[in-house]
Amino acid sequence: MAGTMGRMYIGTSGLQAHQNAINTTAHNLTNLNTEGYSRQQVLLSDLAYQKLGYTKVGIKQTGLGTRVEETRTTRDKYLDNKYRLQNGRQEFYQTKAGVIDEVQEYFGETEGSTFQDYMENLWKSIQEVQKTPNGLVERTSLVATASSFVNRATEIYSQLRDYQRNLNGEIQSQAEEINIIAKRIYDLNQKILKCEGGKIEAANDYKDARNQALDELSGLISIEIKEQTDGTVNVYAEEHLLVSDDRTFEIGTKPVAAGSDLLTVYWKADDTNVFNLERISVSGDNSDAGSLKGMLSARGDYTPDYTDIPLRENYGSEADYQAALTHFNRTLSNRDISSLIAQFDQLIHGMVTKINDVLCPNITVTDVSGNTYRILDTEKAGKGFGEGNEVQGTELFVRKGVERYQQQTITVLDENGTPVTKTVQVYNEENPDDYYSLYTVGQIQINDALVKDPALLPLTRVNGEEYQAVADELLELWNSDFATLDPNTLVMNDFNNYYSNMVGDFANKGYTYTNISDKQAVLVNEVNNQRQEVVGVSSDEELTNLIKYQHAYNASSRYITVVSEMIQHIIEKLGA
Repeated sequence: MAGTMGRMYIGTSGLQAHQNAINTTAHNLTNLNTEGYSRQQVLLSDLAYQKLGYTKVGIKQTGLGTRVEETRTTRDKYLDNKYRLQNGRQEFYQTKAGVIDEVQEYFGETEGSTFQDYMENLWKSIQEVQKTPNGLVERTSLVATASSFVNRATEIYSQLRDYQRNLNGEIQSQAEEINIIAKRIYDLNQKILKCEGGKIEAANDYKDARNQALDELSGLISIEIKEQTDGTVNVYAEEHLLVSDDRTFEIGTKPVAAGSDLLTVYWKADDTNVFNLERISVSGDNSDAGSLKGMLSARGDYTPDYTDIPLRENYGSEADYQAALTHFNRTLSNRDISSLIAQFDQLIHGMVTKINDVLCPNITVTDVSGNTYRILDTEKAGKGFGEGNEVQGTELFVRKGVERYQQQTITVLDENGTPVTKTVQVYNEENPDDYYSLYTVGQIQINDALVKDPALLPLTRVNGEEYQAVADELLELWNSDFATLDPNTLVMNDFNNYYSNMVGDFANKGYTYTNISDKQAVLVNEVNNQRQEVVGVSSDEELTNLIKYQHAYNASSRYITVVSEMIQHIIEKLGA
């Protein structure tokens, strides 16, 4: 009789187990279109067995029912990690491509008037001056065209600088978003820990929410996830702990350097930078991931000028030059906006200084004490046209607050070796350590004296004749090589080729980033589809399961009815 009564529990356990399975299936159907939801499965197993004895072929035993072994989510950790890596890379290149697209508009290449038009107008004005060096109309036109050229260059430079600064807001926003998501992951860790602490209930919905948060986080910053035995996860961002068992490590923003108006991202706990931007991001080494890093990489750490591009002639030894080149490649070459600013400034500096050097040529002299000076070459320099304008050394482009020459008295040896004291115009050299001494965009303007009186342009000989050689030399500048676009190459460019290559190279970067981003988007979609095949809810499959579990529930119910009737029959017979 006891064995017979015990059979009731077998049916009861079946009812309980399959009711749980029905509830889980209904939960799957309810969340059919819920973003981030993972399909849940109920695993059933034998509850226990009662040993009755042994036979010649084995153990004689009877089952005591069924139970729910586990209610699990159907996730593939490999696909999750792959998705997050590829998603981070896609966001990295998409961000850089977006920056390139926005910056390209500043040069007007997609509009009617490009900066190259201003360069061509300057060249045409010099052509007209070359035809009639003493023509006042031609000189006035040259000064006006040069002024438009400088104003447009300054405008582009200001727009690029403003764009760099404006990215501060987006950088702060993404840094704060990372902190918010990290806190959400930490809170979900705690909920999972409480829920699964008794090892009775599975916190599957909390884990789904956590996985969705991790997916979001992977688009912002490169992450690595380490799952703990208690069901929680530790999250590392850029190889630094972001979410641990007991806390989150926040990131913040601060100026790149003292006095800088550009922000960088750092760990508040130990005041170290989050990103190592000097590590060149290479596709496949997991260093090119996350939109925040992509933005910082595209922006750069500072606003450079032409002096940040190393020139071999400025270094005393090959070792010094190679060291400068290595520094350039780590800090500037792979910073899209910063490198563009430096290249653009190199172009403007080259055009401005070469035009000035033709109008105001210098020679090098050594005084009796062995000191070397660069002074105005009064034998070669032209003069202004007209009475009262016979002035030498009038440059077209000037530095704000720094004169081209400083009058000084020096003693030199004449051709006979006799000391001669004379007053000369000593050139105020450009000093990379003194921003105001540089012919750099934002620091140059048109000579106000020439704006008031274009006749002062030194294109006239002492006797009043046109100084044709100077005008010819000005025009020849457009056919002469002046610089390489990148110090890593040896290809020299004239002004027009330099500009075309600069814009083309920048556009090619955008094309490359867009191409990589598009390919990454396809890969992300493919991996996500593979994930959905595992975690996605199929209504047909779930309805099939629902019918299966309902039949199993009904079978358990019928089993209980049969056992109940059997017990009733035994009692009635015994009672009789």
